[in-house]
Amino acid sequence: MPFHAFGPSVDDLALLDALRRGDDRPRGPGEPFWRAPYSFLWSALYCRGRLTPATVVGVRYLARTIAEPGFGGDDATLRYAALWFLRDVAGAALAGVDRAMASRRDDPDVRRWLAAYLRESRSVLEWTDADAPGEVLLAAARTDCFDLLPDVFAAVEPLLADPAAQVRIGTAAATSMLSRHPDLVAHRPQLLAYHLAQCSSDDPYHRASMLLGVGELDGTPRQWLRDPHPGVRICAALAPALADDPEAIEILLTQATTNPGVMEKCALQGMMSLTALPHPAAAIAERLCRHVNDIDRLLPAAIASVPHGITYLDTGENDPTIAALCEPYLRVIFPDGLPAHSAATPTQRLLAAVVADHDPAWNRDTQGLPPQDRYLATPHAQAWDATFTRLHLPTDRSAWRTTANHA
Repeated sequence: MPFHAFGPSVDDLALLDALRRGDDRPRGPGEPFWRAPYSFLWSALYCRGRLTPATVVGVRYLARTIAEPGFGGDDATLRYAALWFLRDVAGAALAGVDRAMASRRDDPDVRRWLAAYLRESRSVLEWTDADAPGEVLLAAARTDCFDLLPDVFAAVEPLLADPAAQVRIGTAAATSMLSRHPDLVAHRPQLLAYHLAQCSSDDPYHRASMLLGVGELDGTPRQWLRDPHPGVRICAALAPALADDPEAIEILLTQATTNPGVMEKCALQGMMSLTALPHPAAAIAERLCRHVNDIDRLLPAAIASVPHGITYLDTGENDPTIAALCEPYLRVIFPDGLPAHSAATPTQRLLAAVVADHDPAWNRDTQGLPPQDRYLATPHAQAWDATFTRLHLPTDRSAWRTTANHA
């Protein structure tokens, strides 16, 4: 019997079959949240990038059924969701496999651990050092998912011709991720041509979503830098191939950072896919800080980012890291920590003043509490505390005021 992120598998296939039929029923009274078929995908089978033996079963099931004409019943969003799930699993598997560790799946100590684990219901999020043999099985699951990706590609690729635009968007996103697999890289030129052709759509949501795929496929979507819609222009500017392009940088500096929420607003209004770019303001900040060497040019974006609120940064771990949106800018503007006022540049003093004046960064009632009690802090202050800690910057407001020379 396999297990998923919340314990031993019991009726996983029944939940997946309910999703396939379009019966995304809510969980019953007293049932955990992940028991609803839709929630089961990301909560139990993906769980922030944690792939389990049950994930392998789920991927095989979806590869067999996702192209069926009746998949999702009357709910067209369920096929779309399944495509995004396959994309996310592919991304996690492609992040790296450890075949040496996976090869230990049949070792006696792993078998003993599994037999004991299957007798109890305990989440992988609660594992301790005693559960090290279980990590072998997670490594094996990641490896198995990686090896399944060519089959997944073969299953979903025909959906690129689906009459529903939403399905084509989901399929394009899934195939662009899948094409990173070594056995699938030969498909990338064809996929890039498909994405570029789809960018002729009159729908800005469709164009923007496809342009994110163009970027993933190493395309150079320069002509869309002058698209009439700002969300489309920004998605084009985010293409890695345009990272050093002056026009793309200018779009990100002037159109995407004056109001750091513009991308989220575009997404909520159906202008782009949040799944492909879950934290767009953070992605833009990170891009600018990697490719703009002049901190004076970054200063307006840095100042605009201070009041933005909570975001998450991709650190390569399973869970994105809570942060203040200003973190990438603080990292490059204060590379050696917070200087004294006499040693600070005008840019550093001005940004220090803005941070010092930002009340939500300092409104906490938990100073002096141990780290395990920090959850009592407001989420905004938590994000700033995490940012200050990572960058070795002071959590004392007076220090920022001293640098800014701001009473």
